Amino acid sequence: MSNSTSKDQWAREGYVVAWSLFGTDVCESLLEISEGCLQQWRECSPETGLAGGADATSMRHLNHPEYHRQDHAGQVAILEAAADPTVLELGRTILGEEPLFRCTSLFMNPLETGKDGNWHRDSQFLHPDVEEEERVVCTLGERGNSFQLQVALVPSDDVEVVPGSHLRWDTPPEFAIRHGDEQRHNRSSDMPGALRLDLAPGDGAAFNPYSLHRGRYHTDRLRRTLMLTYSAESKPRSDYFSDQPWFLEKGCLDGLSSAAVGFYQRFIEQYRGDWTKSANTQDSR
Repeated sequence: MSNSTSKDQWAREGYVVAWSLFGTDVCESLLEISEGCLQQWRECSPETGLAGGADATSMRHLNHPEYHRQDHAGQVAILEAAADPTVLELGRTILGEEPLFRCTSLFMNPLETGKDGNWHRDSQFLHPDVEEEERVVCTLGERGNSFQLQVALVPSDDVEVVPGSHLRWDTPPEFAIRHGDEQRHNRSSDMPGALRLDLAPGDGAAFNPYSLHRGRYHTDRLRRTLMLTYSAESKPRSDYFSDQPWFLEKGCLDGLSSAAVGFYQRFIEQYRGDWTKSANTQDSR
């Protein structure tokens, strides 16, 4: 798909699929590395010191160095994937400016209790007041300031999106599913206009987080989806996703290509002050 086609589809529908984004060898390597991170996380998360739940459907920060103490090459591979030139060019096309790194995540099927995910717009987590959220969606949804790229590491049709929903507020049927009766219906499979994306290993689906979307998580369907998240460089946001002070560790960027080093140095310079301030606050307690 050409850059102009991708840009037009992104503007019109709020999503675009990059077919065969990663080749077979890269995809298989990322799957193996992700499995290792997931196994460690389920035993003990390096961020919390607690075991990840058996029914959890996502984990963050696969590039955390604790997952790769025995083999730094795994961290290098994850970071190179997130800084891949084709991925960043896609980001420039749909954002209209340089993408800024934000986070790596893994979506996986639960081990005990399967479920369809809840329909949502990411805006609802930042703006719990419905009227405020509507204002934000109608003001910023079309332009957007970030994107999520979900890369299938195994065959998957577990990502669903309502094309064009980033351009407008919910219709009454959409609102009834997403918010009605205290969100009792938000796992409904009756969302009007929903499109399920059928991805082969290595395919990547980028979508505007202001769109109506959800994932599916079932015990009898293997899901391993690597999500790479980016902000527009002019619109960074400091939160749990960006809170990655391990980037200040000596040698964190060792082994990366020069282009990737430059990409992450921009991320480090953007958030260094936040990380240093947080560390100083904790030290003073």
